[in-house]
Formats: sequence, C-alpha cells, structure tokens
Amino acid sequence: ADQMVAGAEQMRRESARLRDPAYRATQIEEARARGETVTDAELQALSPRLATQAERLDERAVALRERAARQPS
Repeated sequence: ADQMVAGAEQMRRESARLRDPAYRATQIEEARARGETVTDAELQALSPRLATQAERLDERAVALRERAARQPS
C-alpha cells in the first residue's frame, strides 16, 4: 500500500508539472530526441488523467490497508 501511495504522489507531481508550458516543451523536445512524437495537446490532456489515476490509486491503497487490518495475524 505504501508503494501505491508513493506512486500516486509521483503521478500528482507529474500532473502538476504538465500544467507548465515550459515543462511540456521540454518533454516534447526529449521525445523528439528519442524519435518519438508527442504533442502539447496530448501532454495537456494527460495532466488531468494522471490526477484522476492518482486518486484511484490512493483509494485502492486505503482499501488494501483496510483489508490487511481485518486479516488475522
């Protein structure tokens, strides 16, 4: 569950970074250098999706902890 929470936090940080036009421009350039294509619009659309996925991951971590707490030791 701790790893899930840490992963969710990383997703939230990336979501916030993707709201920055300069960060998106850097990501586009890095992708281009790797021979990949990504657009500003794609990165803008990714930001809210990452935030939503982070929330779901947090919810799953809570549920996992609750199930573990109910398990006999």
